[in-house]
Amino acid sequence: MNILKDLVNRVNEKVMIKTVLGEETYYFMWNAPATAEDIQAFENRNECSLPDDYKESLLISNGAILYKSEYEDDGYKLLSLEEVEEVTQEMKDDGYDISDKCYCFLQCLFSNDVLLLDLQKKTNYIMDGDVGYPSDEWKYIGSDINTFFIRLCQCNGAMYWRW
Repeated sequence: MNILKDLVNRVNEKVMIKTVLGEETYYFMWNAPATAEDIQAFENRNECSLPDDYKESLLISNGAILYKSEYEDDGYKLLSLEEVEEVTQEMKDDGYDISDKCYCFLQCLFSNDVLLLDLQKKTNYIMDGDVGYPSDEWKYIGSDINTFFIRLCQCNGAMYWRW
């Protein structure tokens, strides 16, 4: 999980990023890390086992705001463990047929879209929850947590999984 650890260590609050269109200031806000006990309590409550790389990310930051600019409605909210349960339940309450072993872990701040962890899969377990489509049409992005963060950083916060 070096990429997230590096990001937390290097980017505290705001950073200037060069893009094709010029320079943009983005804000990053990190929550305090989860504890091993927090993670175990989540797994016990939900009768699940979270992927090891996701647990590592929670031990670095239990939620965050990523790539938020000062001018636009953009960026992402990396959900805390508590928010994971809340947002997943809200999506179910809104009529999305989300499996009992799928959990929302990231919200797009510029739309209602989410990314989900499908705990029934051992690899490439991240699913694109595009709310413009029924949940049975949601697609996997071919990624684990570490690969997701690497790619998100490589494309300066763009929704690369929709390209």
